[in-house]
Amino acid sequence: MRSLSAEALLLDAINLHERDRIVSFLTARWGKKRGVARGARAKYSRFAGQLQPLAKVAVTWFEKEGRDLVRISDVELVRPASGLQSDLEGILLGSYLAEHMMEFAQENEDSEKPFRLLDSTLEALLEGCDRNLAARYFEIWVLRLNGIFPVPHECPLCGSPIADSAAFIESEAAVVCRQCGGGASRQRIGGPELDFLRRSARENLEQLSERPPAVGTLERIEGLCASVRRGFLQSELKSYRVMKRTLADV
Repeated sequence: MRSLSAEALLLDAINLHERDRIVSFLTARWGKKRGVARGARAKYSRFAGQLQPLAKVAVTWFEKEGRDLVRISDVELVRPASGLQSDLEGILLGSYLAEHMMEFAQENEDSEKPFRLLDSTLEALLEGCDRNLAARYFEIWVLRLNGIFPVPHECPLCGSPIADSAAFIESEAAVVCRQCGGGASRQRIGGPELDFLRRSARENLEQLSERPPAVGTLERIEGLCASVRRGFLQSELKSYRVMKRTLADV
């Protein structure tokens, strides 16, 4: 058995038996982890107030070869995420961000880039960044870090430069030039969407916020990312369906 410690972002916590909880967390060095926090549900637990959704924490755990779950021995709050969890929209968005990492992040693998992406996105949201903008930036980068939906500079079919308009082929999750995307079933992509996809590759959220795209552009980017994500996972994230249905009802 070995003891490990790291900064982590809490992704999920579910009840186990009467006193314990199973906690999922993301670290930069060891990727995604799942562990048991014994006594976390007890009235005077040492974990009281520490297992906040999407909080940044310093966590210590014990691992034993051959076991899927680690044993969490200590959690210390570094940065709470209560500002994001203070209203329904924020709670839904937080669950959506966390589920991305639950699905895309790898266990026991170097995850520095996914960790930095989620960490910086949460930091920006807590500082007041537009939630719609932050969510689209996050979606794009999760896909890019997994080798899909690259920056649209050249057509992947013919190699021609992509200028101010293009097409999206859903079956291939590809943005192609106008010539290759001439089919009626292919979605057209305009200059504002292409501009945002390219800016997101070279600008952080603070820089994007200085010259944010129109709401309609972000809505179309959301649709593109959802199409790519569904094709990659062969299903839609549950949190996304719940978020869209709940906010539509509200």
